[in-house]
Formats: sequence, structure tokens, C-alpha cells
Amino acid sequence: MKHKILTSPLFAVIALSFVFCVASCTKTEYRTVEDPAYIRVFNNLTYTLTLDNKEEAQPFFCMFIDPEFDASGKPIGGLAIGDFLDKRNIYAAPNAAHAGLSTSKYNPEYPGKELVPTAPILNGFDLTNWAQVSAGKRRFLFMARPISSVPFAKLPDEQQRKVFLDTIIDLSSREVYTLHILQKDFKTKENGLYVRQETFHKQAFSDTLTYVNFYNLSARGFLQADLSQKLPVPGTTRSLRYGLLDTMNIFITHIQPSVNAAGATVQQRIPNFSYQYAGRLLRNIDAPKVTPYYGFPIFLQDKNKVYSNTWQYIQFFAPSIDPRTAGSYLEPPSVPGGLTEPAVKDGTFGYMLMDHAQYSPSYYLNTFFPGLTVNVHSGTANPRTFGVVNSIEVVNGNAFLTTVQRKYPQPIY
Repeated sequence: MKHKILTSPLFAVIALSFVFCVASCTKTEYRTVEDPAYIRVFNNLTYTLTLDNKEEAQPFFCMFIDPEFDASGKPIGGLAIGDFLDKRNIYAAPNAAHAGLSTSKYNPEYPGKELVPTAPILNGFDLTNWAQVSAGKRRFLFMARPISSVPFAKLPDEQQRKVFLDTIIDLSSREVYTLHILQKDFKTKENGLYVRQETFHKQAFSDTLTYVNFYNLSARGFLQADLSQKLPVPGTTRSLRYGLLDTMNIFITHIQPSVNAAGATVQQRIPNFSYQYAGRLLRNIDAPKVTPYYGFPIFLQDKNKVYSNTWQYIQFFAPSIDPRTAGSYLEPPSVPGGLTEPAVKDGTFGYMLMDHAQYSPSYYLNTFFPGLTVNVHSGTANPRTFGVVNSIEVVNGNAFLTTVQRKYPQPIY
């Protein structure tokens, strides 16, 4: 299948929920999905309705696959139904969302909390965060709905008729897809459905490394828009609020805490893993394809050889800037995160926050991600650090991290 983006005057979101029946109070039997494809869906519409954009649809959805309609044309069923698809979380963990303690019906991704048939372990990757759906050409109908805990079918009749997107997607058998509802144009509010066919489960990754790749899925015109219109998602890196150039280079410095002569914990660069070129970031919303992965060691601590406490300091530079040769981009800050200006003296860390008004997209942006590995109870070690496969996606000034977990030995208590 060719990678493509499906466009519409309306936003799009895909969330699936397969029909299942309860055979008894203790046993659930799922319908077998023959010749399946595997999909995971994120709602990247992070805006909040205000007086300025009150005409836009509420970014909250119900989805039908191969929908069925009543005599009046209202969707009432179908091959699958997925309701309550909410805005995406900043971090999409490797474990399924329903494994958490939340009792809310709102779903930050699909399948997420939905108890549906999920993908198997493929090439050692746990794909329980992907839902099974019959391969082939499937009709996806997305309905905008009010933000409430009332199921779609019980909403007032007029609230069950707001079509958000109606499209056909061709899914190949036993392929893995990540789908995003995205804003394509920040000014015109044109929206689209981004469909990316993943390849991580087909690549030969080392068990001793962790991996990350990057995507800029921002809308056209976001970088040029007035700053007052750019509202970051709480918890994301504020420096990205300004936007990124359509082409930027990525450099990663690996940081490990250590204790200095005074007994204080300081953050130190790992010399041989500083300012490593991790690839080129292109705004590629119109041409979905998998970007190359950057791999790095897990950096296990000397004391126990099973746990790592390192974190990654990531810098996005305009192509004309190379931090490996430019003397003005030296040490990462002692406190992770933020847009910073170097102030290094005698090898000690001292960074000042830049005045945001002085920011220029021809300069550079800093961010950090301490979660590019997973720490879990495995075997007799609690915790033990494992490498994973990550994707960092920048969408309209917000950074989202998605982690895919490889299978590891179960805990021993």
C-alpha cells in the first residue's frame, strides 16, 4: 500500500471498537477477525473552543467502520463502533491504556481502553496497543459529538448527525498502521487524516539499543502565525510553541547524573555521546512515510548493570548550524527542559532562560525526553531498564512521545 494522507473539509479521527459478546459474567468471547490489519489512532486536534474559533467542530469523536444507517440516514451500527475519542496524551505508553486506573470513558487513543481484539506480538514487539480490523477497503465514518459521558446512541437526535469525515481506507493484510487526525492548514483550518504504514516490526533492531525517530506533523502556516494563537498543551515543552522550520537537523546529547566532589548530584554529558547527529526533520504531513531511526546504548549503571538513569537532551537546529563546531552551543542545562542560552564557565553548568521575544526560527530549539527507555519489574530485578522503539511527533508546537515495547521476561516475586 502506498502511504497517503486523506483530506477533507472536516477533521478526521479513527477509533475502533469491535463487537464482542459476554458469554458469562467471567468469560468474554471476541469475534475472530479474519485477514486482519492493525491500527492505532490518535486525535491530534489539541485546540480548545473559544470565541475566536467557536465555529470549529468539537475535537471529540465517535467512529463507525462500514456504518449502517436508519431510514433517515443516521448511523446506528456497523462492523465496529468506537466512541469517546478524546485528545491525545503527551505520552503514549507502551502498555495499553485500559491497564491504568482511570474510570473515565474518554479515550486518549484507539484502541486504548477498548476491549477489542488486538495485534499479536510481531518480531518480539508487543502490539497490544493496535486494534485488529479486517483488511481491505473499509469505510470510516467519523461523527463529531459533544464532550460528555453519554454514549453516542443516547445523544439527542440532532447531535447524532454531525458528520466530521467520511472516507475509504485501503488496509493491507497484517500490516501495522498509525493514524492521526491532523490540522493541515493553520490559517484555513483545513483538516486531514494521516495514515502511516509502520516498519519497526520488520527491522533488525539490536536488543542492547533503544531507538527513536522524529516527525514534524505541523500544519502549514503554524510557524508564521501570531504567537497569541499558539496554545501549547499542558506538560509539553514550551519552546516548541514557536514552531519549527520545515527542515531542521536533530542532535542528541546523553546526560547521566553523577555526584561531584562536594557530594552534590550534577548532570554530566557522556562525552562520546554528545551532540550526535540523529537525522533531518522534515515537515512531512503530506507524504506519510517512516523516517530513519537513531539508535543509542541504554547506558546501564555500573553498580547493578540492569538499570539506567540517563536522559536525552535534544536540539533542533536550522541546517546552517552545527553544534559540533559552533562554539555558542555548549553544555546542556543542569535542569532539563526549556529554551536556554549557554553560560558555561570553567566547565560548570550555568544556563539562563532566553527572552522568548528574542526567539528566531533560524536559531535553535531545545527539549528533553527522559522516557526513551522503559523501567519495569522483570525477572528478579525491580526495576530493570529495557530499550524500546520511540517516535517523537511535533504537532503545532506540541511534542508527543509514543513508545513501543519489546517483549521481556516476566517478573519473579
